[in-house]
Amino acid sequence: MKKINILHLITRLPIGGAERMLLGVLHNLDSNQFNSVVCCIQDRGELADEVESIGVPVISLGLMKKGRYDRSIVPILRNIMNEHHINVIHTHLYHANLYGRIAANKESIPTIASVHNTYAKRKWHRHLINWFLAKRTFRITAGSAAVKDDLLKVDHIKNNKVAILPNAIDLQRVQSNLSNKEAKYALGIESTDILIGTVGRVEEQKGHKYLLEAISHLKNNKDIQNIKLLIVGDGRLLPSLKLMAKNLDINDISLFPGNISNLGDIYRAIDIFVMPSLWEGLSLSMLEAMAAKLPIIATDVGGVRDVLGDNKYGKIVNPSNHIEISSAIKSLIQNYELSNKMAILGEKKVRSEYSVKAMTKQLETLYIDALN
Repeated sequence: MKKINILHLITRLPIGGAERMLLGVLHNLDSNQFNSVVCCIQDRGELADEVESIGVPVISLGLMKKGRYDRSIVPILRNIMNEHHINVIHTHLYHANLYGRIAANKESIPTIASVHNTYAKRKWHRHLINWFLAKRTFRITAGSAAVKDDLLKVDHIKNNKVAILPNAIDLQRVQSNLSNKEAKYALGIESTDILIGTVGRVEEQKGHKYLLEAISHLKNNKDIQNIKLLIVGDGRLLPSLKLMAKNLDINDISLFPGNISNLGDIYRAIDIFVMPSLWEGLSLSMLEAMAAKLPIIATDVGGVRDVLGDNKYGKIVNPSNHIEISSAIKSLIQNYELSNKMAILGEKKVRSEYSVKAMTKQLETLYIDALN
């Protein structure tokens, strides 16, 4: 049987949620049926070397550096599709979904476009573009029921065009051979410190400032003193976040290590995981933290409630509310029995329902269907 050639188009490959999920898919795709090529519109990003280490070539265009529309991208993509004899193009995130679908349509190549987030602040013209391009897309995959609802109600895309393909994680990436004490030591943190952690790009969407304000609130009220904050990620708001931490007088208990590849050891060091996002589809970092058996605090956005239930698998707080976040942190610290119960239940749920292996099987079916 002739292999199906898939072009995965993405903006770049930092250590973000959508990018880690793509890596998991590439790890699990049936190599007897599929060949993969990854193309980054901008630069490569930190995960590119790992992608290439599993035998998948990465092409970097080095374009769209200022985020503006670039006319040169579509003809370059068409050349890549022809050079690599692409049968199906799978696009990830907004800009890839835009350029990839335009180029694929000109080459009559079926497209699968993955949408991972709801878009609380998306400009009106993006809704119009999504609606127009949906007509020329084989299937749009939504990372959660909330994302599908957004696509149907806001972008007015037909129901039969959208398939829910829940964001999923590679369970191997959250494994660690270290104890909590050893993992903390590796980060220079005392074993007696309570480490509050979050993982994600340092962008407005992720709501880091409300987590900083929550830690400051706890510290100023002298509720709990031995807290340290670990923010894993990088992004354009990192300098301003560091300044904010300094102004809040919590600079001495905040760590900003940037992108880290050994996420399993990071999760092992964390005692409580907080996802303070202002909008999301379904946070991969939250799913990873649950798989790592951590108690979770997450804002009530996107598919969070679908995963956490009615505070059964973690504590749900309102977005943009540092008081609720600080209260939830205090509650989990002071109630170990509740914290441990949520962590155990959450781990079981994620490992059974959000495995990237199962999700990849669904994708393989979509790739085959797109050609029939």
